[in-house]
Amino acid sequence: LDPVEVRRKNLVRPDQFPYRTPSGGLYDSGDYPAAFDKALELARYDELRREQAKARAAGRYVGIGLALAVDPSVSNMGYVATALDPQFRAKPEYLPKSGAMDAATIKIDPLGRVIAILGTTPQGQGHQTVVSQIVADELGLAPADVTVVDEMDTFTRVWSISSGTYSSRFGSVGTSAVALAARKLKAKLVDYAAHLMELPAASLEFRDGAVRPRTGKGPSYSIKDLAGRAHWNTESLPDGMEPALQATAVFGFTVAKAVDAEDRVNSSNTYGFIAEVMAVEVDPETAAIEILRYVTVHDAGTIINPMIAEGQIYGGALHGLGGALYEELAYDENGQLLTGTFMDYLVPTASEAPQIDIAHIVSPSPLTPLGSKGLGESSSMTVPAVIANAVSDALAPLGIRINELPMTPSRLWHAIDRARQSQAGSHDPTTVNRATVDRADRSHAASEAGHPRSKPTSRTPLE
Repeated sequence: LDPVEVRRKNLVRPDQFPYRTPSGGLYDSGDYPAAFDKALELARYDELRREQAKARAAGRYVGIGLALAVDPSVSNMGYVATALDPQFRAKPEYLPKSGAMDAATIKIDPLGRVIAILGTTPQGQGHQTVVSQIVADELGLAPADVTVVDEMDTFTRVWSISSGTYSSRFGSVGTSAVALAARKLKAKLVDYAAHLMELPAASLEFRDGAVRPRTGKGPSYSIKDLAGRAHWNTESLPDGMEPALQATAVFGFTVAKAVDAEDRVNSSNTYGFIAEVMAVEVDPETAAIEILRYVTVHDAGTIINPMIAEGQIYGGALHGLGGALYEELAYDENGQLLTGTFMDYLVPTASEAPQIDIAHIVSPSPLTPLGSKGLGESSSMTVPAVIANAVSDALAPLGIRINELPMTPSRLWHAIDRARQSQAGSHDPTTVNRATVDRADRSHAASEAGHPRSKPTSRTPLE
């Protein structure tokens, strides 16, 4: 079977969602076949196979790799209990563990300025941009009208054990808290305006930054107007309404359950999907790997900010590329680390970043208000697989199959050399002496432990 057909036979169908895995995972939504088909279409897979056949006929080592992955996000604290024996967890004094939550507060000051306060701190993921966009959409403002405070202080913020910026969670649980807080505040503004207008709240709506009648003409109250009235004249508030214009929302997942007696647990809360296709060429003389084409398709539910999503996909892909080709904790025979500095432990730079064709399939999560899922770690898990499969396919005529990473040039070169000797009648290439390869790697000293920077090439893909 073609690798495509093998994968198609094992995909969860759209009508099977929500899909419970044998280990307890609950996949919330997805259209895996559609994502895979889109990746194949963008990569022009059939055309790639035809061009590969021509390249092989010309003596070139060109390969095509595929990789699919379920992309989990928002850890359920219940998974940590799998480290404990079921017998221990069954004791009456044991405290079960579960949950995934986040909180947000949105308030309007006397001047009508909107401020969103988070319970998480980003490390560059773009929380301020995303939150200002969500709040602006909910309240009919421009993102520039929203100030986002993303400084975390456990003494002043609403938080719990699962709070924080990790596990690709903000795009799912953090944004949900923000959206719910904005909707609570919007409902309060409508109720306040209804009181001022002496109209039923159901006859009003929040539109274009103001509370207006749903039909016909009539007075309207802007956010700035309502803020001034609420802060300067609390007597104008309806009976039972708390003074000040602010709302806090805490969002949690009801599917975040504790581990059961059989160690089954839904370890995450939202699940995306990744489908990737990569074409490479391996230089048999230097073992250098050139990426000719790379397509990645993601299903992360509703995409809130496409630019940030694309940036995170690029970052994840480069992390994966580093693990596949460059990064290794190499030691000598005495246990001395050879790659203890960035002089020796190479990581990808912009020069090594391949061109990536990115596309999306949108299967909104039924568990989040916006339908969003996480994708912060995205292609970091698929790139090592897709490039290893592509290199294995490229070197298949030599009987070589990649089964360990990173694919450093010296390690790959020795594998190619053994295969050529075998084809010449020297020995069996399927017997790979890792110790010999490792000694060869180390003999070049620490400076050769990583992958050399690739040289620019003028060759067009598969030409």
